[in-house]
Amino acid sequence: MLPKIMTAPMAGITDAPYRKICREMGLELAYTEMVSSRGLIFGNERTEDYVDRSDEGSSLGIQLFGNQPEVMANATKRLEELVKYEYLDINMGCPARKIMSNRDGCALMRTPILAGDIIRSIRRVTTRPLSAKMRLGLTKGSINVLEVAKRVEEAGADFIIVHGRTADQMYSGTADWDTIARVKQAVSIPVIGNGDIFTLDDYIDKQEYGVDGFMLARGIQGNPWLIRDILLFEETGVRSTRPGLAEKVEVARRHLDYIIQIKGIGAVPEFRKHAAWYFKGIPGSAKFRAALSSLNTPQEFRDLTERWLDIQG
Repeated sequence: MLPKIMTAPMAGITDAPYRKICREMGLELAYTEMVSSRGLIFGNERTEDYVDRSDEGSSLGIQLFGNQPEVMANATKRLEELVKYEYLDINMGCPARKIMSNRDGCALMRTPILAGDIIRSIRRVTTRPLSAKMRLGLTKGSINVLEVAKRVEEAGADFIIVHGRTADQMYSGTADWDTIARVKQAVSIPVIGNGDIFTLDDYIDKQEYGVDGFMLARGIQGNPWLIRDILLFEETGVRSTRPGLAEKVEVARRHLDYIIQIKGIGAVPEFRKHAAWYFKGIPGSAKFRAALSSLNTPQEFRDLTERWLDIQG
């Protein structure tokens, strides 16, 4: 059964240590960073690192990007050899200029027939649940998500994920959930909604759109507790208490430990952005977060957080 809550694939963020923290909050389905189909075909070592299963979660989703049906199918076969995973998503929504300039990501929405051909080609080589994550279109004047959604449904996708923005919006403005709801009405397969879920109240408000599930992205950067909050509310109707500073420090330290365990001590600088997110918005945290920009060792982080906990009392 498709989980109602899942985390989005986010480049440079949803690696195995990050997913492990999310699992501890109760998450079932977590997606990897987006994986290059061409990188898999050519045996690129860094590409293969993206599908590391060190988070040991119950359900792993892999997001694949590319624009050639045959290459995408062969990359899927390669994934079968590399890792045990449960879900496969095709990236039709990334708005990054570098991705779109190669005709990958959201650029596929310019060519709905090709988008369908890619799904059809992959469907022939895997029986795993297959989805496509897309935006509304490239611009507000060229919204074509209904056409693309129908194409991928006809080609054999098991469900669709829709981020309620156009490519040119990037992450600005407000996600258009009315259009996401229209996609749900237009297809017969499940539709997962994505965009602007930063709090439990945001999640509750989005229920009215009738989608089958929700994908969390920026709302859990530094706030994996949102996963716990949503799952607890779904199960009991009870709202969780917000984490205090000590709990934030504890989880952040554990996240850093996982990075070191999985990637080695040299990966500590990768944690800087996560640390800044964990402590964003806490009174008096600006100077503390500025100090994180030069973080190079786990002991530096431990010393810094110890001093801050002492100051905060």
